[in-house]
Amino acid sequence: MIERDYDVPQTYLTILTKNDIFSFLGLVRAQMVDSDGLTKPMTAVIKHDPREGQPILKQFPSGGEARRSYEEAITTSLERGWSIVYRGLPLEG
Repeated sequence: MIERDYDVPQTYLTILTKNDIFSFLGLVRAQMVDSDGLTKPMTAVIKHDPREGQPILKQFPSGGEARRSYEEAITTSLERGWSIVYRGLPLEG
């Protein structure tokens, strides 16, 4: 089967909890629009920990690097006592 861009999930998310706090990690593939109106692909990891205030977005030059960073962040969180509440594609509905 041929895999087309629109067949590949654009976002993966992980919701974690520890001591009644919830945190979010996301792996996102999207098209960014620059100041000239041109689009370019972007892969990033987004982290939101309510103790840190604003969400953090870190872009990566390749999808492989972004996936590794996303997986490492999950592993580190688990080692620090966090538990996974949900991991997978975003739910709709």
